[in-house]
Amino acid sequence: METNENYNEEHNDQQKTSKTKEYVIIGILFAALLGSLGYNVYLHNQSADRIETLNIDLKDTESAKVILQQELDDLTAEYERAKVDIETKDSLLSTRDKEIFSKQKEIQNILSKDNVTASELKKAQRMINSLNTDIAQYKKQISILTEKNDSLIARTDTLQYQQTQLSGELAVQTQRADDTEQKMKSTFSISNYQITGLKVRNSGKEVETDKAKRIDKLRVAFDLDPNQFAESGQKEIFIAIYKPDGSLGKFKGASYGELETVNKGTIEYSDKVSFNYQSGSKQNITFDWEDFEFPKGTYKVDLYQNGMKIGQKSLDLR
Repeated sequence: METNENYNEEHNDQQKTSKTKEYVIIGILFAALLGSLGYNVYLHNQSADRIETLNIDLKDTESAKVILQQELDDLTAEYERAKVDIETKDSLLSTRDKEIFSKQKEIQNILSKDNVTASELKKAQRMINSLNTDIAQYKKQISILTEKNDSLIARTDTLQYQQTQLSGELAVQTQRADDTEQKMKSTFSISNYQITGLKVRNSGKEVETDKAKRIDKLRVAFDLDPNQFAESGQKEIFIAIYKPDGSLGKFKGASYGELETVNKGTIEYSDKVSFNYQSGSKQNITFDWEDFEFPKGTYKVDLYQNGMKIGQKSLDLR
């Protein structure tokens, strides 16, 4: 009888010890989960605090257009990444999808105009700031929906993986943002952009004219504004000349090629100008386009650097 009582006491003690261990393990997991959720909320709040209102100088419409297009591209990429993170959408997310797509389309329509006005760019800037807020809210809604759909076990099991992914993604995005910022800063802006039709007399003297049948060549000239972020050294500017029929003009004795741009993908260019640049200096660039004949109509000359359009000008020949 005594032996049975001792056995029962030992058995009960073992059960109590086992339950205590289970409670400890559950407590540790629950604490880890709370820590994870707190960390995610902290990151979200930090991200929300970093939302900045875009406010750029719209006087130079070409430069403003480039900056606004880059901002739209970055927001679009951020939005596409956010959509990948959710498998099942609720009605609110579906509605936000439609609103964001509509706003993206309207902004892109403005930025795709050849002769966009400062007023239209101001509207695009306001809409980009609004789109930035929309995407932040979209990401917040995804976070809330994910928390609702995930079970406690699934979230604790994937806690370490999520944190690793988040750190890696943060590092990638930080590096991408730094690279993009440096690229934007080092891209030239231009001023005094001019296209002139020239008739070359037998004496060699050049006379300006806008009559197509008299023109021997077109001269393109512009100033590179001082840029302290552009390193000294050999630089290239790519030129795309379009004839009145829309075809690409070819420079005499030059080889054309293809260029990967930020906004238009791969395009063909007529030629490129290479020059030695001194950081922070102002420099004049001039080149001539000679052809056998110049039909009447409008000639357009686009300039690209770092994959971004830095200038666009046209000339009407009669």
